[in-house]
Amino acid sequence: MWLTRLSLRRPVTLAMALVTVLVLGGVSIWKLPLDFLPRVEFPFIGVWIPYPNGIPSQNERDIVRPIEEVLATLGGVREINSYSDADEMWIGVEFDWGRDVNLMRLEVKEKVDQIRGELPPDIRQIFLLTFDTNDIPIIEGRIAAKGRDLSESWDLLDQKIIGPLQRIPGVGRVNIDGVLPTQVSVYLRFDKIMEYGIDVGRLFRVLEAANVELTVGRITDRGLRYDLRTVSGLASVEDLGDLPIDPRGLRLRDVAEVVYGAPALEYGRHLNGEPAIAFWIQKASGYNTVEVCRDIERELERVNLDPTLSGINSFSFFNQADQITDSLRTLLQAGWFGSMLAIAILYLFLRQIGMTLVVALAIPLSIIGTCVFLFLGGRSLNVLTMMGLMLGVGMLVDNAVVVLESIHRKQHEGFSPLAASVRGTREVGRAIVAATLTTVIVFAPVVVGKSDEMSVWLGEVGVTISVTLILSLLVSLTVIPALAVKLTRRNGEQAEAGWLIGLRRRYLTMLRWTVLRHPLVTALVLVPAALVLTIGAMKVTGFKPDTFGDEGIRRENLGIYFDYTAPLDKETSQRCVEKAESYLRTRRDDLGIRDIYSWFAADNAGIVLFFQSGVVTETFFREVREDLRENLPVQAGVRYQFGDEEGNDSGAKTFAVTITGEETEFLAEFAAEAKRRLSSIDGIADLTSDADRGKAEIQVRVDPQQASRFGITPVSVSQVLAMTYRGVNLPRLNTGARELDLVVSLLPEDRESIETLALLPIGTREGRPVQLGQVAAFEFARSPQRIFRHDQRTGVTIRGTYDGEKLDDALDKIRALMTSLELPFGYGWNFGSRIERKQQQNSEMGLNMLLALA
Repeated sequence: MWLTRLSLRRPVTLAMALVTVLVLGGVSIWKLPLDFLPRVEFPFIGVWIPYPNGIPSQNERDIVRPIEEVLATLGGVREINSYSDADEMWIGVEFDWGRDVNLMRLEVKEKVDQIRGELPPDIRQIFLLTFDTNDIPIIEGRIAAKGRDLSESWDLLDQKIIGPLQRIPGVGRVNIDGVLPTQVSVYLRFDKIMEYGIDVGRLFRVLEAANVELTVGRITDRGLRYDLRTVSGLASVEDLGDLPIDPRGLRLRDVAEVVYGAPALEYGRHLNGEPAIAFWIQKASGYNTVEVCRDIERELERVNLDPTLSGINSFSFFNQADQITDSLRTLLQAGWFGSMLAIAILYLFLRQIGMTLVVALAIPLSIIGTCVFLFLGGRSLNVLTMMGLMLGVGMLVDNAVVVLESIHRKQHEGFSPLAASVRGTREVGRAIVAATLTTVIVFAPVVVGKSDEMSVWLGEVGVTISVTLILSLLVSLTVIPALAVKLTRRNGEQAEAGWLIGLRRRYLTMLRWTVLRHPLVTALVLVPAALVLTIGAMKVTGFKPDTFGDEGIRRENLGIYFDYTAPLDKETSQRCVEKAESYLRTRRDDLGIRDIYSWFAADNAGIVLFFQSGVVTETFFREVREDLRENLPVQAGVRYQFGDEEGNDSGAKTFAVTITGEETEFLAEFAAEAKRRLSSIDGIADLTSDADRGKAEIQVRVDPQQASRFGITPVSVSQVLAMTYRGVNLPRLNTGARELDLVVSLLPEDRESIETLALLPIGTREGRPVQLGQVAAFEFARSPQRIFRHDQRTGVTIRGTYDGEKLDDALDKIRALMTSLELPFGYGWNFGSRIERKQQQNSEMGLNMLLALA
C-alpha cells in the first residue's frame, strides 16, 4: 500500500500530520458546540390564523377549506392537516424531505396571498411558521408568587424578567403565557346604548376613523423637504374618553368604560396550588446550548434576589443543558468502559503492553479526527453524533488488530521489522479497505436518501460512524506500521500463549468437520437449527423489534384530564380542579408526587403530576393510575381521563383511530359506535373523541323578509354582532411613549344575558333603533369545539390508552374491530399519521437494509 510506504519513508511527515490532527482536535473539542440535537429543518409550513370568538364550523367553511384547496396545488405535498376552533385556525402542510424550506415558505405565502381577498376582511394577520430543532425550547419554567395573581403584571414581568433574559447572548426568544400585555379596552355599556339610541355600526366607524395616523406625502419649503403625516390627536386614554361620537355632543365615556390594563384571561394555571405563569426560551442559531442555559440559570438566580420582585419566584423545570450533559456523560462512560474492555481483550491475546497500546491508539486518534471533521463541517456535538462515536469505538480497533497481527506473523517468518511492516500491511490492505467500505456502505442509503425523519436522524449517526471508521483505516495503514517497526526493534519477539494455540487448534478442527468434510450437513441441518433456536428464544423471551416503541416510554409525569359532560364556565372549572388538587396534596407522599401542575378554562381542564424520582417504572406508573382512577373525588358532571388528549403522553401507551368523511354529523355517529366497540377490548380505557367536545351555542337566524322591511341585511347583522360580542381590534393607540392595542366590545356582564342579545340595536329606522329580536329568532344548538381535517377531509379522532403489555397486540384487535364497522362510500378510517408514519419508516428502513446488503 502506497500510504504505508509513504509513512515508513517519511516518519517526520507522519509525525507532523499527527501533531496537526492533535492540535486541530484540541481546538475542535474546545470550540465544538454542544447541542441536544443537530440542526434539522423539517419540511413543514404551518399557517396560523388568530380569529377570536369565531364559530368553528364557519371558520372551517370560510377560511380553512379555501386555504387547503390552494395549498394542495403545491408540488411535493405529502400531507395537509388542519383544525378550526372558536379562536384560531391551523393548517399544517408537510412536504417531501429534501425540499428547500425557504423556497417552500415563499410558495405558501404566494398561494395564501392569492386568496387573501376571499377570506373574511376582519382577519388581521396570517402567520407562516416553520420548525427546526432550534425551535425546541432549551428551558421551560414557571413564574409564581405565593398568594398573588400575576396575570395583570405584564409591565413588571416584562421589565424585570423577560427583558433581562432576552438580552442574554444566544437567547433567541422569550415566550410567556398566562399574562397578557396591557391594552386599552373600550367596553360599551348596553344600558347607555339603549338610553341614547346609539347606532352601534356608526359608533365603530367613528372610532376607527378617529384613530388613524398616515404618511400622506412630502412638502418642500425654501429648499428643505419635510415628510407630511396626519396625526389622530388621541394621545392618551383620557383623550379617547373625550372623543365626540354624535352630533348631540355625546362623548365616548358617556356610553362606554375606557379601561387601561391587562385583559381578563380565559384560562388559568396553578403550580402546587398557587397561580402560575409559564415561560419557555428558544435559542438563537450558532450558540452553545449548554453555555446559554447556564447564563439563563444565573440570570434567574439574580432575578429571584431582586427586591422589586419580592415574593415572586421564577424557576425552570426543564433544562436542555441538563439533558445534554447527562446524555453525554452517560455516553462517555459507556465509551470509556467499552474502550477499556477492548484494550483488555487485546492484551489478553497479544500479551504485550506495547503492541496493545499501539492498537488502542487507533481509538483516540480516530475520535479526535472525527471531532475535527464535525467542527470544520459546521456540525455540533450532540446526542446523535456522540452515539455514533460510541458505537464506532468497538470497531475502531478491528483494522489495527488485523494489520498488527499480519505484521507480527511476517516477523515470525523471519522478515526484518521494516519488511514485515510493508509485506504484512500489503497482504491485508485490500481486505481491511474492503471490510471498512462494506461497513460504511451500510449507512449510505440512510445518509444519502434522507427520505423521512428517521433517515435524517440515523444519517447523523451514520455519518459519524463512517468518518470514524475511515479515519481508523487511515491510522491502521500509516501509524500502526510505523509504530510496529519501532516497538518490534525494542521488544523483540515473544512466544505465543499455549491456551491461544489450543483454541486455534480446536477452531480449525471444527471448521474442517463442518465446512470441509460435511458441507451438506452444515447447510441443511446446523444452519437451520441455529435459526430455529434463535426464533424460539425470541418467542420465549418476547424479544423482537417493537414497531410502535411502547417499551421505550419515559414515564416522567402523569396527565389527568377533566371531561365535562355539560358546558362549564371558567370559574366552575377552576373549582373542580381545586377540589382534585386538594385531594392530591394529601396523597403527595403516598404517590411520590413532586409537583402538581394544573390549568383550567371553560369546558377544559387538566392536571399533570411530576414524580419525585423523575422517571418511574411501568409497574409503579400503572399502580398510581389505577389508584387515582378509583379514589379521585367524585364530582358531578366530571369524568377523569388518563393519558394525553393528543395521544402523546410520556407515560401512557396511547393510540388514535381517525374516521374520515364529509358530514360532521355522520362522523359523530360513527365515532360513538366505534367507541362502544373499542370499549369491549380488555385493557383499553380513557376513550375520548373529538365529537365529545361539542360546544353549546345560540344560533341567530335572521328573517330575510322582516329584515328587509327595516332595510337591514344579514351581513350587517353579523357585522354588528361580531363587533360587540367578539370585539374588534382598532388601530393601535399611540400615546407618544408607547403604542397600545385598542379593543372595543360590549361590557363583559352585558355579554352574559340572552335578553341583552335580543335588545341589541343593529340599525335605525326613521330615527328609532331596530333591535335584533325584531328581525331574528334564536335557537339553541351544539357545535363541534374543534373541527379536524386530514388531506382535505373532515375527520373525527378517537383516542384511548392501553394498559396491556404490548401495544401491537391491541392494534391488531382494533384493526379487526374497525374493519367490521360498516361505513358508507366515501368514508374510511386509519390509525392516524403518527402510526402510519412509523409503519412507513419501518418499510423504508427495510428497503435501506436490502440496498445495503446489495
